[in-house]
Amino acid sequence: MTAIALYLLTHFLVCTLFFGLVQRPLFFLYNRSLNTQKPKLRDWIDTFWHGLYTDVKTGSYMTALPLLLLWCFAHYPHFNVALCLSAYDVLLAAATGLLCVADTALYKFWQFKIEASVLAYLRSLKGAFASVSAAYVATAFAAVGAVAALLAAMLLSLTHAFAPHFLTFEPLPWWGHVLTFLAGVALTALLYIIIRGLHIRPDTPVYSYYCNNQFLNHTAVNPAYNFIYSLHIKDDYANQFQAFDPAYCQQKFAPLFPTAGTPRLQLLNTQRPNIVVIVWESLCAQFMECLGGRPGVMPHFSRLAHEGVLFTNCWAGSFRTDRGLVCILSGYPGQPTTSVILHTAKLPHLPALPRRLRDEAGYRTMALHGGELNIFHKSDYYWASGHDRLVEQKDFPADAPATRWGIHDHYMFEWLAQDIIRKADEGGHWFTTFQTLSSHEPFRVPYQRIADNPVDNAFAYSDEAFGHFVETLKASTAWKDLLIVVTGDHGLDTTCAPDPDRNTHLPLLLLGGAVSKPMQIDTLMSQTDIAATLLGQMGMSHDDFTYSRDVLADTYTYPFALHTYNNAFIFRDATGVTHYDNVSEKPLEGADPQREETAKVILQTLYDDLSHK
Repeated sequence: MTAIALYLLTHFLVCTLFFGLVQRPLFFLYNRSLNTQKPKLRDWIDTFWHGLYTDVKTGSYMTALPLLLLWCFAHYPHFNVALCLSAYDVLLAAATGLLCVADTALYKFWQFKIEASVLAYLRSLKGAFASVSAAYVATAFAAVGAVAALLAAMLLSLTHAFAPHFLTFEPLPWWGHVLTFLAGVALTALLYIIIRGLHIRPDTPVYSYYCNNQFLNHTAVNPAYNFIYSLHIKDDYANQFQAFDPAYCQQKFAPLFPTAGTPRLQLLNTQRPNIVVIVWESLCAQFMECLGGRPGVMPHFSRLAHEGVLFTNCWAGSFRTDRGLVCILSGYPGQPTTSVILHTAKLPHLPALPRRLRDEAGYRTMALHGGELNIFHKSDYYWASGHDRLVEQKDFPADAPATRWGIHDHYMFEWLAQDIIRKADEGGHWFTTFQTLSSHEPFRVPYQRIADNPVDNAFAYSDEAFGHFVETLKASTAWKDLLIVVTGDHGLDTTCAPDPDRNTHLPLLLLGGAVSKPMQIDTLMSQTDIAATLLGQMGMSHDDFTYSRDVLADTYTYPFALHTYNNAFIFRDATGVTHYDNVSEKPLEGADPQREETAKVILQTLYDDLSHK
């Protein structure tokens, strides 16, 4: 029995200390460029000490199955427990290596700890690896193997050292069975207490947060614990973000999103235009001179912005395409702890602009994308939101010019232009959603104008294709009744440093013969307001778009924009900008009680709504 107790204790210590001595230094060194302050020896000590809290919990998870195996072995010592423990050690090491390396490598792109949303990528491994080179993938797998091999060697050495004691284990007398049973119950209870904590509510990763440097907080949090924790909170919508009494929350929420009103400005010369919504990959203001961005990157867009209606103060609703599509077409805010697009059963209950136009105004509807639509359930969402036809990569010739994500934008824009001209000849009203892809990592495009900056060059390439697309349509009869709506799905961080102002500021451009005259509108708005604003211009109600506002209506009296990302939000209004971390329940910058309360009211109402979808 002493050998069993010593084995369990040593196994627990190895698993616990592995994260502090191997995983955490690896994470810190690989992602050191994201640290906003000069690293000090004290940082290593602090992250080890504060991370120990979640390391101990993870060590408890990892020791639970050995405890169960050895508990059974003590009562029935007639099977090779060392072999069972060795098999478990190998599987545990492989899973831990994969989690640790994935958390370390993805942090530069996502800037949050690995959590259960990554499982959605398993639906399309092609999409998961499309942004990186074969060498990067090979290096990543080699790193996984190295980390897993190190942990496996430590655990297998431990099991090998104790194997002789297990082989000579003598059957217990009756009182030994009683004591062993009680000891097992006590140890199981101890592990449960360590994992859950002694607080009224179960412990969360926030207990490893200790400073105002988010990178150091994330370094301290154990990736395996964060992943395990995220698995059980995703569907518990009704109990998330419950900051206020429901009646008070509803009182505060009611005036934020008016669903009625009369537009004070008419932008269109027809209430039934043919509409193409271009969801431009990662398009944000930093690439556009007309919005204060870098000059010379997107000259065609900047030129065309003077020919249409440019909304200069539009802000992204969230940080990834799966959220952005829902923000644009359904006017539904992004969620900081989940993505509604992943829950197929809820999608038909979301409002949707194409479905409304199809069902109430007889529009033919289509979604177009040069890549695969099975990534992140996009096909499920497109069908549920009212698109009657989906056109994706598999519907085009195999020799169409493509990157890893799919067919290049110039080919797709040319195809779309011809499709629009054909539909104009056929007559009737139509609505098309077109999602671009070339301005996505790894930014490899068949175009070379900005040689020293592949990111800017990729946007310049898509801009060139867009400019040619517009000029082709101007020369056709389709232009007269055409409304082109251009916006980004989300922003792009090209520096690996969070910058809410640069990375969440989106363009919104209305272009085409259906636009009555060029103008610029500087009203603060959110990406989620696009649907209601378009419906208002078409003389249609948006009463079922609970979170979308007609920013041109006389009822739009409190302009604001809410951006969410992984368990955090950015809220802006005329008084300023608040960047808030929901895990630590502290503002990262721009602390303001009123802005914080308004954002929390919206999130509480949103999650309550989501729980009933």
